[in-house]
Amino acid sequence: MKEECKKANPNIDILKEKMKRTFAERVGFIQSHSTSDILQEFPALQHISIILTEIEHIFKVDVDKRLLEGFGKAADKIIAEAKRRRLGKEILLQYQTALSQECEETHKGHTVCAAILLLPYLFHENPDRLYVIDKVANAPTPVLLISGNPFSAGCEMSLRIDGMDIVKPEDISMGVGALLGIYFIFGVKYAENVKKTLNFLQCMVGINSNDKVPIGCGDVRCLQLPNDSQQPSHLLSITFSHYP
Repeated sequence: MKEECKKANPNIDILKEKMKRTFAERVGFIQSHSTSDILQEFPALQHISIILTEIEHIFKVDVDKRLLEGFGKAADKIIAEAKRRRLGKEILLQYQTALSQECEETHKGHTVCAAILLLPYLFHENPDRLYVIDKVANAPTPVLLISGNPFSAGCEMSLRIDGMDIVKPEDISMGVGALLGIYFIFGVKYAENVKKTLNFLQCMVGINSNDKVPIGCGDVRCLQLPNDSQQPSHLLSITFSHYP
């Protein structure tokens, strides 16, 4: 795996096979080593396709696909609720500007992006624990770093944990899917002030909180994951009325 990862263009299929073969070893290693040690021993985890494949291997769900499908249904409602409560005004302004300036084919993607970015506001949680835009990320827990306007083609993103940039997602939904995957793969306890948001996302992709996951310790990792999420079947009936 290490030799393959040293290549300028590593063969992702080879890395997936090597990750599959070392799964049991990796689970044990994660429990007792730092994030830096884990990435050094299993450098394939610095490829976003490997992270998404790993979470699919554990939970039998395509996280990126599920998020796109879920927000495809819930995005308009999330945005409408944010507007009603006058939350995330800067995000909404950038979203409306993007809709007015770009072709209609991009609108669906922008709507999904806006809904993801607005979600923490609806739960009265700190967006900085999920993503930061043109700011320094201070949290050691997984966070999506966004440079530039998130609705612009020139926007750049990276996923960070314990102060280390791991992967560079292609878009917001992929970034949030990989972020959720990192929480589970590394056995990280959900960050404070963003638990409701992460539980919502967990439900959306269909990960049951009672499922077994790799559990870690040390650094930002803890011994248990939150278990207060709602069942996926009730996800889209959430009205946010409990969070005025």
